Amino acid sequence: MKFITTIIFTVFITFCSFSQYSKEYKILTEKLIATDTINFEELYKNGELKEKGTVLTYKVGDYSADYYFRDYYQYYRNGQVKMKAKFDRFGNLLSQKCYLNFGGLCSESTTFEIDSETSDLEELLRVDEKTKVISNDKFYNYSMKLDSMYLKKEGKMIGNKKIGVWKIYSRTGELIEEKQY
Repeated sequence: MKFITTIIFTVFITFCSFSQYSKEYKILTEKLIATDTINFEELYKNGELKEKGTVLTYKVGDYSADYYFRDYYQYYRNGQVKMKAKFDRFGNLLSQKCYLNFGGLCSESTTFEIDSETSDLEELLRVDEKTKVISNDKFYNYSMKLDSMYLKKEGKMIGNKKIGVWKIYSRTGELIEEKQY
């Protein structure tokens, strides 16, 4: 019974993981096939891992574009994780967590909608502004008094622009302000 439940759960998660794409975006991108895949690692001079990930290359006509794909990591010189991110096959950020050099979570982002303002594949690959990515974002601060990280503010963003209602919290978790963007 556990095995069947696990299979059903896996299929459900796989199906839902692509639900953030608009119908138009799915139709436009289903035609694109990566021409190359490169797994990479970059090291600091001290031998510690600096970053690692996978890059997919697409070619439409004479234009070629490279995009991060799946899991991508950045590290501090001391080996601590700086950032963990997941990208779709077109380099759209699906989720991201950023950490301070002592390990405290300082921000996180989860994408819930991806759409495009173009129907031209080459333009989609060439112009980042044509892809609309909407995410839920959270930012954390460190409190010396509490000796821990706490949620400072949260809300939605399109790219790097705040939208909707943003909530701002005190270090004790109390909602202290709501701003409309």
